[in-house]
Amino acid sequence: MKKINNFYINLIFLFCFSSFIFAAPKNELLLKGELAKLNVQNPLIDLTERISIDDFRFISLYGFSMYFPGLPENEYYLATKYGSIMIQGTSDVIDSPYHESLIDLAKKYAETYNSALLNLLKEHNVKPVEGYVPDEATAINIAIAIWIPIYGKDHIEKKKPYHAVLKNGIWYVYGSLPSGWRGGVPEAEIIKRNGKIIRISHGK
Repeated sequence: MKKINNFYINLIFLFCFSSFIFAAPKNELLLKGELAKLNVQNPLIDLTERISIDDFRFISLYGFSMYFPGLPENEYYLATKYGSIMIQGTSDVIDSPYHESLIDLAKKYAETYNSALLNLLKEHNVKPVEGYVPDEATAINIAIAIWIPIYGKDHIEKKKPYHAVLKNGIWYVYGSLPSGWRGGVPEAEIIKRNGKIIRISHGK
């Protein structure tokens, strides 16, 4: 009976050990397959192809948590804005020396790709010193362009003159009523810095 018990104990141990051995390279194989789909020798070729289809996602890896080689942490918000592509198989758990070398290759790829993408976005993203809506005229033109499809051109024309007042970085744009008229006017709130529309409404 003791021999039988030892046999089964050894069998269970062998099964568990072999399962561990065969499971270990899972990330290694996954990462190898991921890198095979990338131009690791020249990441800029991949970048050019993705940009041609308006894909501005950053490359991410997984360590203790997701991170973006080549992208400073204070710029991580761009990955939220444009999205990211995770290279599967990267991990803080190293399967083997070969797996570690693959992770290093993935990191170098991402560093080159992300730094080039960051420079491209900065180069083509001009930010005026006075913001995208620097003055009253610009704020009014933006508001009119939004009002007309909603309320109709004829109606908006009757609400002249238009006015815009800047308070705490926000343009408050509104129309007018002829003297003696009763009713509401179109209104808009626009952020001076980035042109974002906060509110569109019409008084009654």
